[in-house]
Amino acid sequence: MIMVPDREFAAESYVHRRLATDAPRDAHSDAWVADLQRQITRHYGVASVNIDRYAPPLYVVGAGQPTVRVRAERVDDPAWRFEPLQQQWEQVPLPDHFQPSVGTDQEAIVYQPSTGRYWEFWVMEKSGRKTVDSTGRTVDEWRAAWGGKIDDLARNPGYFPTTVQGYKFGTTATGLALLSGLITIAEQRQGAIDHAVHVALPQTRRLVWAHPAQRTDGGEVDPNAIPQGTTFRLPDTLNLDQIDMDPYARMVARAVQRYGMVVRDTAGTVVLYAENPLATGPDHPYFGAGGILRCPSEQAQASCYPDSNNRLRGFPWDKLEAVQATLHEQ
Repeated sequence: MIMVPDREFAAESYVHRRLATDAPRDAHSDAWVADLQRQITRHYGVASVNIDRYAPPLYVVGAGQPTVRVRAERVDDPAWRFEPLQQQWEQVPLPDHFQPSVGTDQEAIVYQPSTGRYWEFWVMEKSGRKTVDSTGRTVDEWRAAWGGKIDDLARNPGYFPTTVQGYKFGTTATGLALLSGLITIAEQRQGAIDHAVHVALPQTRRLVWAHPAQRTDGGEVDPNAIPQGTTFRLPDTLNLDQIDMDPYARMVARAVQRYGMVVRDTAGTVVLYAENPLATGPDHPYFGAGGILRCPSEQAQASCYPDSNNRLRGFPWDKLEAVQATLHEQ
């Protein structure tokens, strides 16, 4: 799927709005860019792209997809219930072949373009029980520990707005919608990303975040630490064609130059997010001959990221700038 303004998120959202060429730099820009580079060096020495693990599959379902309740439930706290979330998951058009991502986050996206409705889930798993779907079939019951629903994705600003009751829905640590900064398989195949991208960092500021984030799970007490929600960009005057980099890195760099790279989450290394192929069928689109990442067949994801084969090789991290941030405090 290729995201389209006013179909997936509003055209004026941070997702699709091109950065102004004269957008002011944040006063912390130099320090934050230096910190970002330090984190890459400290954590494995390379930035990468989450694909098979810790990246969501995207299930795009048709108008006739049967619906089923997904239970808002936590396996580590059987007594936990949250009715406002449960109400959002009473009628989810969950496909029969549904699987969440591998990894402790067990996240997934379900999107129904015909209605504009969108769901995302965190720590999603089968409960071991059965339930009945909208056609009367008995099916496996799924449960999830958090997430949310967006009723009209075309008008959404790219995040789950904090409700008047103070509820902060959404799977990510910031409340940014998983899809809003996800690099889809179709976009990678066409070689162009026409929206903002998300990045996660190992170290971000505690209790303080920047718009468009709605919250944070950062842990750094240093007031100069990077807040989640910070938007990094490459200057409009930077000629990307004159920089030696992998074509995949250049594709990402063009998106960062035009729309920005927004800090979405905490992770064990500096990572971007691409669509998990679980929903696309048995043929893996990333690996093997003709794959998006040109990885050797049957090789693990890490095989795409050593030194000379790194698909982000040459990305100009040192040329980044931080756009002036509007900070919020918990």
